[in-house]
Amino acid sequence: MSTLEELGFAKGIISETIVSTYSKNGYPNMAPMGVIKLNSNKILIKIYRSSETYKNLKFKGCAVVNLSTDPRLFYKSAIKETNSGNKISKDLFEKGDIVDAPRLKKADATIEVSVCSINKVDSERPEVILEVKNIRAADCFPKAYSRAFSATIEAIILATRIKFYLIGNQFQQKQANDMIEKVMWFEEIIKRTAPKSENANIISDLIKKIEFWKKNK
Repeated sequence: MSTLEELGFAKGIISETIVSTYSKNGYPNMAPMGVIKLNSNKILIKIYRSSETYKNLKFKGCAVVNLSTDPRLFYKSAIKETNSGNKISKDLFEKGDIVDAPRLKKADATIEVSVCSINKVDSERPEVILEVKNIRAADCFPKAYSRAFSATIEAIILATRIKFYLIGNQFQQKQANDMIEKVMWFEEIIKRTAPKSENANIISDLIKKIEFWKKNK
C-alpha cells in the first residue's frame, strides 16, 4: 500500500481530488473536493452541509478519495449536466476493496476512508475528519506538467460557484462576474498551450454553459 506522502499529499496543503460515495439507494455520486492531510493516516475535508456527499458520508460513514489527471472526470463530477440525463454513469465506478463506497475505475490512485468525526466549524461547512483504510495506486510513468490541465481544473472549480452566485444577492453576482473573467483568462491559457486537446473541448463547453446560466438566472 502506498502512503499519502508518496501520492503527493503534504500537511496543511489543499490537494484537489474527486470524492465518491454511495447514496441511501446505492447509487454512486462523485464531487470535486479539496483534501487536507492532517497526518500519515488522517485527512480533512470542509464540506457543505447541503451537499449530496455530506449526506452520503453521514449515512454510510465512508468514501473513496480519487486522484486523477483526467480533466473529464473532474468536469463530470463538478457539472452534473455534462452527464447523460444529468446523472453520473454507474459504469465509471467499481466497489471499493474495504469500505462501502465506489471508486473510479480510471483513477490514478484511490484512497478508501472512513469517517472519524464531523466537527461543526460554521453552520454551512462542517469539517469531516477521515481515516485512511486502504490506498491503491496504479503503476504509471511520470507525466510532464501541463498548464492547460491546471487551468482546466481551476475553471471547473470556479464554475461550480458561478452557477449559484449568479442567482444570489448583488454581492454574489459581482463575485460571479469576477470569476467569469478568471475563467476567460484560463481559456486563453488553454488555447495557447493546448489548442487541440480535451482541455480545450472542456473549457469551450464550460463557457457555453456559463453563458446559458447567465441568460437563464
